[in-house]
Amino acid sequence: MGDPTTQAQVLEPAGRATLDAGAGTEAATPPSSAVPSGAAPQQPSTKKTMALVLIAALGMYIMSLTLGTAISLRLAAVDPAAKETSYGMAVSISSLLLLVTIPLTGALSDRTAGRFGRRRPWIIGGLVPALLAAAVIGTVPSTPVIVAAYVVALVSAQAAFNAYAVIPIEALPDNKRARVMGAMGMAGALAMSAGSYIAAWLVAAPLLMMCVPVLLALICSIPLLVMYKDPAKTRAELPPLDLKGLAKTFLVDPRKHPNFAWAWASRFLAGIAMTALFAYFIFFLMDGLGMPIAEAGKSAGLLTLISAPVSILFFTVSGWLSDKIGRRKPFVIAAALLMASALVIGATATSFEQFVVAWIVFAMGQAMYLTVDLALCAAVLPDAKDTGKDMAVFSLALSIPNIIVPAAAPAILAIGSGHNYGFLWFAAAALCALGSVTVTFIKGVR
Repeated sequence: MGDPTTQAQVLEPAGRATLDAGAGTEAATPPSSAVPSGAAPQQPSTKKTMALVLIAALGMYIMSLTLGTAISLRLAAVDPAAKETSYGMAVSISSLLLLVTIPLTGALSDRTAGRFGRRRPWIIGGLVPALLAAAVIGTVPSTPVIVAAYVVALVSAQAAFNAYAVIPIEALPDNKRARVMGAMGMAGALAMSAGSYIAAWLVAAPLLMMCVPVLLALICSIPLLVMYKDPAKTRAELPPLDLKGLAKTFLVDPRKHPNFAWAWASRFLAGIAMTALFAYFIFFLMDGLGMPIAEAGKSAGLLTLISAPVSILFFTVSGWLSDKIGRRKPFVIAAALLMASALVIGATATSFEQFVVAWIVFAMGQAMYLTVDLALCAAVLPDAKDTGKDMAVFSLALSIPNIIVPAAAPAILAIGSGHNYGFLWFAAAALCALGSVTVTFIKGVR
């Protein structure tokens, strides 16, 4: 496990989005139809595509799972007295913007035409400004500037990740999706540990602490960008970009699509749990367990190192088993209850060893949730023609908590003698448990 913000925002494969403006229903578009003229490009084999995706996943996850930890340590060093308020402002503002940019970039990616394909321009176009913004965070010791730069970095990183995450879904069949998510989850688990150690090792060199993760995302994405033949579409094959009409489609009517609504609600409640833990665990180590900044950073790395094998096991087994038996809901329910239990354990922890137990239990639940819930979401999409946009709307369920939780947390933490992380995590646990109930209302998916 890792970054407080992007853990709840970035791990979002946006869906398989092969658009055909004239079709009422959609099947996967073969590579030959993705080329405006001439012979079809030769696609890598399924195994080779997966290898390219996983190499890119390591860098992408290191970037996304390190930014939040790094910004926490940076703000704690620049303005320790107001770190929670400053952090909450950075997260809330960026998450508010992501409410618009996540579905918008997903839809624009679906509608991008050109010889470079639909996803590649967004991957490159997101990583470059993210790197520049990270450099600003690492060099300017001003809280307002750091907050503004973090907003740019996170929004740009999200756009890049959204575009990247569509590739494994549009390149592979439905019965492989949960396993693909599990494999990506394994890469993510390794990246979580690596990212936390990067932040801890480089805490005294803030420029490197902020820039190295983004550079790794760029480097690891190069093989995928070069070797994967991103299916291209001509403008005639794409639906027109009607921003007014597009804005309306971001709202999915729960009366027409109740399964979508219940899945979204469950995901939203789980997102509150993830945000509550990841956004404040480093500050809990400092304020609740009395660790100095450097020790808290090293402890964060140790936590991810300890939980990495657990995450890998649950990412792998849960995805494989869910595909094998053809069931999604039992795994999602169990995962939500595990996360709720972990928050209760963390809320009552009085030592680092006790918190390690909470962290491991949460790793089990989160790995299972992020693997199988994505397959569940893919099964209840309203319209195959807008898969990228609809999966991006699902990702908002994990983004909105990043507005609500940081906005409410200062008041909650101030209850009693202050730094009341126990109350915050008890409340999040109750909501996460409620999310396990909403999954049972989904019909037509086992």
